[in-house]
Amino acid sequence: MSIDGNGFLTKTLRVTALVTALPGPGSAQVPSFSARSDLVVLSATAVDGKGRPVTNLRREDFRIYEEGRPQPIAHFYGGRELPARLLLLVDASGSMDQELKAASSHQAVLQLLHALAPEDEVALAGFDSRYFGVVAFTQNREPVRSGLATLTPFGATALHDALDKAARDIASHGEGRRAVAIITDGIDTASQKSLDEVIARSRALDVPIYTISVVSPLDDPASRLFVGRKEAGAATAGTELLARYAAFSGGAAFRVSTIAALRQAADRIAVELKHQYRLGYDAPAGPARFRRVVVTTTRRGVVVRTRSGYVPPS
Repeated sequence: MSIDGNGFLTKTLRVTALVTALPGPGSAQVPSFSARSDLVVLSATAVDGKGRPVTNLRREDFRIYEEGRPQPIAHFYGGRELPARLLLLVDASGSMDQELKAASSHQAVLQLLHALAPEDEVALAGFDSRYFGVVAFTQNREPVRSGLATLTPFGATALHDALDKAARDIASHGEGRRAVAIITDGIDTASQKSLDEVIARSRALDVPIYTISVVSPLDDPASRLFVGRKEAGAATAGTELLARYAAFSGGAAFRVSTIAALRQAADRIAVELKHQYRLGYDAPAGPARFRRVVVTTTRRGVVVRTRSGYVPPS
């Protein structure tokens, strides 16, 4: 393992199904998933009808379906001993060069830092036409706050490329409770990769993506100042694009135009990240093509979110 030119710890990425199980201070040994290429590992979040995480589900409460066929759950982990790991990805492109957007994106990061538990690890990255690391994973919040102040909006917006690199960055740090949270206006102008390419990569890496779309109250349907979808134009398109990332990766999307909405989004992301379930099953034999996956629960009124599928290794 080494430190790359952007300041992140890096190592050779192995897309395996290994859960690193390190005991936390004063905690019992955490069970680990075996490292096998045919084991499909899913990060899953269960929420009730009001969007609140459901934290007491057991193995027998879950059902996994691949292409509509039930799959036996070979591995399950629902404990909370492991710290969560969150990569904060902040849009530093020219489209964020507005006082409201810049202030809101900074406030979103500060709210997330406040919502996370002290033992959780955070890294900070930025992007414009390129992706760059700012602060490596740490439990110390001060470097993240200081790093945030160095981001100056400039240049084009390579949103898809940045999300692709962010998902690979966090996946290279091992398995466990992890996610990417991106703060942006959702408008891509310079990516080399397409939306579908990046979604496919994030599903393969099992990295939930949480999106915080920073908009004006004029573009926010929840605001009394909303001007309507037609007038909102690019802002609406950007928000819908971010919602697709969240839905296909097993994360969640938030559109915010007030401090209260930022706080609610940050709290929900932190709670969901801390209560991720880990489910594993043996991939059925068959060709290396995309396979749809659905996870449900027998608990009434509870919805389970996870990535929408995977491609088995060839």
